Amino acid sequence: MLSILDPSPIFKGRSAADALKETRALAAAADTMSYRSYWVQEHHNASSFAGTTPEILMADLAARTERITLGSGGIMLPNYSPLKVAEWGQTLNQLYPGRIEIGLGRATGADPRASAALLGPGGETFPTMLRMLMDWMLDASGAVPFPTDHRARGIAANPAGDNPGLWMLCSSPGSAAFAGQMGLKLAFADFLNPGGAKAALDAYHDAFEPSPFCHKPYTGIGLVTLAADTDEEANRLAAPIRAWALGRGAGQFHPYLSVAEAESALDAAPLIPPERGIIGSADAVARSLIETATETRANELFLLTITDSLKTRIRSYALIEAAMAALSEAPAAQPG
Repeated sequence: MLSILDPSPIFKGRSAADALKETRALAAAADTMSYRSYWVQEHHNASSFAGTTPEILMADLAARTERITLGSGGIMLPNYSPLKVAEWGQTLNQLYPGRIEIGLGRATGADPRASAALLGPGGETFPTMLRMLMDWMLDASGAVPFPTDHRARGIAANPAGDNPGLWMLCSSPGSAAFAGQMGLKLAFADFLNPGGAKAALDAYHDAFEPSPFCHKPYTGIGLVTLAADTDEEANRLAAPIRAWALGRGAGQFHPYLSVAEAESALDAAPLIPPERGIIGSADAVARSLIETATETRANELFLLTITDSLKTRIRSYALIEAAMAALSEAPAAQPG
């Protein structure tokens, strides 16, 4: 199963409004393909990304698409009231039944000063906030009404009705195990912790306990991917990703560079960051994705693709979709 993860990247010389328009266009294109869902992200005080309010983007994109599921990768719960997240999640799911899901993160998606300005309680309260959010949603759906002694009894997360899907984001085995204990679907951020997916997903499976939100283990992995007609072309188009990673390693979160500017920056860099993600021809990328899913037991892969033009981003997703379909239809090799 394939989905799309879009941080709404901002490129040098373009505005945040331009990035959001590209998110609209990319979601519309994805809606015509076979991708299951389209997730947007939450970042604060970062000139690299335009997505600060996933809930607003999800509502906008849901209204502009017909079938694709809209999600957050994620909603940084320490920035919010659990009741308010439950309310807007319930609202969206009543407006777009079965097309809304919420991926929850325990970080703030911001630097320390911006985190303080968001006025949230901080990540240390995440377990309590998550439990309250789940309780309000289950009460709203009627699946598990509040018991008489629940501290929130009498406070409803309206509108009542079916709940949106609920996921937890993670980048370590510890947080993955917690997601399993809570009975939520799991999304592992490989782009934050490359190579850590197998250990995290194993910890999740070992700890999993069924809940009304997830009856059996279900996992996804967020991966940087980029496909083109050839390996050489894909590597060229990936220069902005590598150049941005170089700046991030130095604590800088600048707008993305064009391919030409990124290539120049990389040529002048004394040290090139290690390659992250799956980049190459469509067939090579598809085979690597299948290997990743098989090795980690992932049910779903969330593909994060950044290039300096909307056209090449859409083409990358289309090429991967076609290559994956071709591999799934190919006859299995017979033993010699």
